[in-house]
Amino acid sequence: MRLKNNGWSYKRIMWKYRAIFSWAVIDRETRKMVNERKATSKTCVKANAHQWNPNLPLEKTTVWDFKERGDWAVHKDDYRGNWPPQLPRNLVLKFSRKKNIVLDPFVGGGTTLIEAYLLGRKSIGIDLSHNAIQLCKAKIKEMERRDRKRQLLERDCRPTIIEDDVNRALRKLKDRGLEGKIDLVCLHPPYLNSIRYTDEKSDLSKLNDPEKYVARIGEIARELLLLLRKGGKCAILVGDVRKDQKIIPLGFKIMNQFLIEGFALKDIILKLQHRDKSTEFYANKELKYYLLQHEYLFIFEK
Repeated sequence: MRLKNNGWSYKRIMWKYRAIFSWAVIDRETRKMVNERKATSKTCVKANAHQWNPNLPLEKTTVWDFKERGDWAVHKDDYRGNWPPQLPRNLVLKFSRKKNIVLDPFVGGGTTLIEAYLLGRKSIGIDLSHNAIQLCKAKIKEMERRDRKRQLLERDCRPTIIEDDVNRALRKLKDRGLEGKIDLVCLHPPYLNSIRYTDEKSDLSKLNDPEKYVARIGEIARELLLLLRKGGKCAILVGDVRKDQKIIPLGFKIMNQFLIEGFALKDIILKLQHRDKSTEFYANKELKYYLLQHEYLFIFEK
């Protein structure tokens, strides 16, 4: 991260939190500074020249297990909670064609946009987090810099990146004439307040009430249904959460809400989790419950 001329540095942040130092604390505080415009981020992007666009086999079953996170092109595990690139690659290849429009309403570190650009699809990414938007723009810029000699990217498929509240941004897309024009939606919302991304009032990651959270997801689903073309697909990855040693079945609550809003359910895919910090922390402890190590990928159709 590159910081503005305000006297802050990584050393100062680490010193401030020396008594409770952890990467989770540092990550949270640096993201907060970027979102408050007190700092700017500069991602160090690695491009793997030998795996710019890997030829991976498509998944065939309803259990997906990506033990190693893909690191081709400019993919990087630098945004907490982002999904592995194998996941959107499978969705984009199976449910869209060249020049189709792919929408990601919670774009995070830009994984979906990178895959859509590599595969010749147009894409739109939305996020409330200024930090996320900066990362996305930096990665797309680096992709294009690295592609000057290759000339593999189709520049008319350059991603559109929008910093805004998700509901407001979706309404604006309708006003721009995109109602009924989106071919595929890939979304990976926060799981309640498991990871806090911003301090904005409308941020989903601030909610810890499951019913309010699901109601907000329902509002988003309503807008997405209008934006999708008939027969278009909407894929959402979500995991359950545990509070007070009890399970909140967030996945099934969200699945039911999408059905209420008028979507048809096509598939339920079980995605196994790897390198989850919470699971790793409790792995060697005696517990009265089982550790969560799966997420649900629901595939809906308009």
